[in-house]
Amino acid sequence: MQVKLHSYEEKTCHHSANRLCFRRYHDLMRVEQELPRLRRIAKVHQGNALLIQVLGGMAMIALKRPLLRILMFTLLGACPFLLSAQNIDIQSDDDKPIEERLVYTRQNTFKVAIHSQGFGIGFNIGKIKTINRTTNWVAEAVSLHSPKEIKTITISQYNTRPFVYGKQNYAYVLRFGYGESRRIFGKPYWGGIETRWNYGLGASLALLKPYYYYVVTYQPSSSGGYIEKIDEQTFQSDIDILSRAPFTKGIAETKFSPGTHASVGLSFEFGKSRTRVRAINLEVKAEYFPLGAAIMASDRNKWFYLTFMLSYNWGSRFNNY
Repeated sequence: MQVKLHSYEEKTCHHSANRLCFRRYHDLMRVEQELPRLRRIAKVHQGNALLIQVLGGMAMIALKRPLLRILMFTLLGACPFLLSAQNIDIQSDDDKPIEERLVYTRQNTFKVAIHSQGFGIGFNIGKIKTINRTTNWVAEAVSLHSPKEIKTITISQYNTRPFVYGKQNYAYVLRFGYGESRRIFGKPYWGGIETRWNYGLGASLALLKPYYYYVVTYQPSSSGGYIEKIDEQTFQSDIDILSRAPFTKGIAETKFSPGTHASVGLSFEFGKSRTRVRAINLEVKAEYFPLGAAIMASDRNKWFYLTFMLSYNWGSRFNNY
């Protein structure tokens, strides 16, 4: 049901606000009579009813404080305009669908992400401990690139694939961790955005697949000259590169580098239903690989990465019965 104040109700509400400011001492006795009138006219959800209750309490204090009395007149006088400027949903909890009234204990979400060194996907399994705290088991798979990567081509040859000069490995990281989400600002009853801060830590596993090139090699011939051949090799400073080799080359030579990671960030949840999760997350992740995780030949045994991630999360809240 929608309620919108009309001109007569606005006028009545203004009169009630004026009496609540009791410019004369004998008007103090009218406060208890006028507060129910305001609540009845501004028939709104719990948030506005609580506001009127608080303002009424402040009006009692305003008796001996002229400046506060002026402030009270301003706040109470603005109430009807604020309420008449919008249609307010006054549907009680009893009138809402059953799924909007339940208390949920589980929350599972998927996510797609872009970060300062690549892209990624992930999955969260959450347990809602309280209204302010949720614990999460997190799994992610992300690509990792170096800021030094610059694609180029060989202009002396046609139909060649672009390549990154000096690249040593393709790098992909699997992350498994545990974290918590704590509420900073709750979502208003009429809708909006809920803000939380998140933190977590866990284990990482880097997959390093060698990056192969098509290169030109020269072999001596029986006639005393040289034969030009095209071979597949990893990067060396003295090779003559034609193009990048297929991705499948070198899969069997993939190496693994274990590590750890920690993250902290903010979450902005804007889902319209309590059963559906829609959120944007901003995170900073620090990752450490004791054995190194080199991407470029110039970054041999690089062991620390710092990334900034932006992700879109969607999923559902439910109960396990």
